[in-house]
Amino acid sequence: MHTINVPTTRGVKKEIVYNIDDFPYEQLISLPMCKRKKNQFYNVSASFDIETTSIEPPKVGDKYIFNPYGFMYQWQFCICSMVVFGRTWDEYQTFLTRLRQQLELSDTRKLVVYIHNLAFEFQFMKEFITIDSMFSKDKRKPMKIISDGIEFRCSYFLSNMSLAKFCENSELCYHYKMSDEYDYRQIRTTSTILTETEQAYCYNDVRGLNECIDTLLDNDVDTIASIPLTNTGYVRREYRKFMATKQNRYNFVKTALNEHEYNMLRSAFRGGNTHANRFTANMVLEDVFSFDISSSYPSCIEIDEFPIGKFTRVKLNNQMKLNYYCDNYCVVMDISIYKPILNYDAVIPYIDIAHCKEKSNIINDNGRVLQADFVRLTITNIDLDIIRSMYTFEGFEVNDAIYADKGKLPDELRNKLMDFYVTKTQLKDIDGKEYEYMKSKNRLNSTFGMMVTDVAHSDVTYEQSTMVWDEVKPDLVTSLESFYKSRNNFLSYQWGVFVTANARKRLQIMIDVVGRDLVYIDTDSIKFQNRAHIAEFNALNRKLIVQAETNDILAYVDRTDIKEGKEETRRFHLGTWDNDGEYLRFKTLGAKKYCFEKLKKGEQKFEITVSGMSKKKGAQAVGNIDNFLIGKTYSNIGRTTSWYNDEEIKEITINGDTFITASNIGILETTYTLGVTNEYWALIGANKNNTIT
Repeated sequence: MHTINVPTTRGVKKEIVYNIDDFPYEQLISLPMCKRKKNQFYNVSASFDIETTSIEPPKVGDKYIFNPYGFMYQWQFCICSMVVFGRTWDEYQTFLTRLRQQLELSDTRKLVVYIHNLAFEFQFMKEFITIDSMFSKDKRKPMKIISDGIEFRCSYFLSNMSLAKFCENSELCYHYKMSDEYDYRQIRTTSTILTETEQAYCYNDVRGLNECIDTLLDNDVDTIASIPLTNTGYVRREYRKFMATKQNRYNFVKTALNEHEYNMLRSAFRGGNTHANRFTANMVLEDVFSFDISSSYPSCIEIDEFPIGKFTRVKLNNQMKLNYYCDNYCVVMDISIYKPILNYDAVIPYIDIAHCKEKSNIINDNGRVLQADFVRLTITNIDLDIIRSMYTFEGFEVNDAIYADKGKLPDELRNKLMDFYVTKTQLKDIDGKEYEYMKSKNRLNSTFGMMVTDVAHSDVTYEQSTMVWDEVKPDLVTSLESFYKSRNNFLSYQWGVFVTANARKRLQIMIDVVGRDLVYIDTDSIKFQNRAHIAEFNALNRKLIVQAETNDILAYVDRTDIKEGKEETRRFHLGTWDNDGEYLRFKTLGAKKYCFEKLKKGEQKFEITVSGMSKKKGAQAVGNIDNFLIGKTYSNIGRTTSWYNDEEIKEITINGDTFITASNIGILETTYTLGVTNEYWALIGANKNNTIT
């Protein structure tokens, strides 16, 4: 046992750190219990974390002679605000054995232990625990593991945010995640003496996570047994309660999808529309404006129309019939298009190559179809309207189609969504209400995610003796039967498909208005040149305000603030366009690949959004917009490469220190070269050439 000085939100505190021999196991008596079904759980928070080092092996040419590998040199465990440190897996196994004995853990008497990003720790610890059962949605990504009375759960899935953000948004957390203060590149072993700052970092990782869990338990709703596995689980639980009417249950079962309908809807599902204008890509643009849709997906759920009836198959073999069904119903169709060519004035192609089941001789604009001899894909009637407006083609054929009556989603669903929106809006930017604001914001944004969960998700297993992961896709018919039979399910998958379709339609309205001045779009935002378009956004907003204020369930909230001693009331509407300000300079090289300069509080800031780069470290590495160049390689940008190594328990010696290890992950920092495909370069190469040659 020793003490260390630990920084907290309440100032530096002197905290006790135990080892496995002086840890006060005897204090773990008479802990509160809770029940779920036939199991008892200790109703306390507990968490576990490890620190690792990765070794980079020699190379022959540009290839490593063996995989980079990692090992654990420090672990920390927190239970009931008491933190214990250890350095080896032997110590960890001894600690768990003593803990199990003290708490009398068993198959029916359990301790829940949270690990932030369980997938990482599991790869290192899996040979040192017995796996009784596991729940995982993807290979190497377990969400829950049961081992001799201990139930390891992943707090990343629970929070859907980094540990730093989880701590920041948890009301009872004051042992915050210490970011950017720990050098993971340093080679440390089990005998490396850690500095007090490094120990404080390790301490806060588990103590802070415990306080995050304590925050979730600090109500009259949850016990440790009832906390959902995922953040969406909270939202699902609240909506389920509001949706539990006989009529909603009847409609849910009545509109059940069969195998054919579900497969068509899965093919038709598409996310947000993200793309760059090929005519201005690779150019540094001045005076770029940005507008965002307020709560895009929630506004669609609240206001737009969706399939509310049973789907029926139909032959749409002539233009008049196709138009009638598309105008009056929600339609999903498998179509073939012959010789599609994008209109010249359409700067954002809509047909997504990744969704084409068949295609021939495509001219590719960063994943979109500029023109082709032939494409076949599954779309909604909303998508068809957009495609018709921007492409000409020689022929068009509907191979298969299903339709359903359309209308508003259930009142109970939309009323609950408005509750979340009202709470979020009333709490935004209110000092002392940050936790409640983030909670309501997460609930609001999670509403859509509930609707698009795969009904037939794979059964993922891990065989400990052979270290083999397996994934078995269940029978779809059986999965659909189980889905609609279960009382836990209440949301129709087809609703989620039409949420994103409606959102793309709302975005497309202003894409068409802005036209050739458009620079970049991303799901719910548009960046453009020419200040004159601001008036057009404002004009559309006036129409959207009327829509929100005349909706059958009012889609707005009034908020009153005190400013300079006077009351000021503002009205916030779902679905309107917010002015996100002006960029001094802006440059894009395609989807999820742009940077800009912007004034913030009178100071010029440079920011980037590049898939594969940390926003903060990436901006520091790039430096400025003139250094954002095709062909340039950047270092220290928060990007790593991982190697998974599945191995038996063995001894290794590093820097004279011998200890045991087993399976692991080698993680090394890597560089990022800003590049584009040859096809995309053929399109944008004629633009101003800010390129490394």
